[in-house]
Amino acid sequence: MSDVLTRAATAAIRYRTGVPPQLRPPAAPRHFVGRGDELAAVRAGGVTVVSGPGGVGKTALALKWLQDRGSGDQLYVDLAVREPLGDLLRAFGLSDVEVDESVALFRSLTARRQFTLLLDNADSAEQVTPLLPASGTVLVTSRSKLNLPQAQEIHLEPLADDGRLEELLDLSYVELPERQARLYRLCAWQPDTFGVPVAAAIAGEPECDVEDALDDLVEKSLLTEVGDAFRFHELVRAHARTKR
Repeated sequence: MSDVLTRAATAAIRYRTGVPPQLRPPAAPRHFVGRGDELAAVRAGGVTVVSGPGGVGKTALALKWLQDRGSGDQLYVDLAVREPLGDLLRAFGLSDVEVDESVALFRSLTARRQFTLLLDNADSAEQVTPLLPASGTVLVTSRSKLNLPQAQEIHLEPLADDGRLEELLDLSYVELPERQARLYRLCAWQPDTFGVPVAAAIAGEPECDVEDALDDLVEKSLLTEVGDAFRFHELVRAHARTKR
């Protein structure tokens, strides 16, 4: 174990001026309005879980907080696409680590750094717990309340229209690639939730292409994902129907 921790110290020195490229967070949204109370509620130090339905803006809020208030190195892990602990250690140059040593090694590594860690798209408390360091700031996004011990919970509801939402939607819409913009316009005429097959039939495109485009709209908070289906917030639906 001591040899492993020595390698961890070496890796920490190697990356003392930054983090590995694959762990750097994406840029915060260029256009961000509202959520002032929620941003102010996120605390530096400790763990904050930001929960809410898909497309409500959890990741956007977390990235905005990182941009404005995050301190030290910023680490980002999308739990939906990565095997988290092993990938984190490999990113810092550590491989062939025994499973029963990996948690202690990660905590030893992060204890030597000032950092903010964003764990995006968490499914459960069990998925997150091994990644919680002894110190630093951790933000977690999840569609569910995770009930992590001593964690702060912030639940997001869809934005209400305070006069700025239409401006935000216009800015988001003009930056959409053509496929996403076309789906945004066409699917807004569906009165309720709809699945990928319905969207593909409306667009006349393969389901695999349409599914990727719908996921992009969810990421941009223009659609909400409900299980295996999608739906528009009524204010967003009304906006989409004005576009030609």
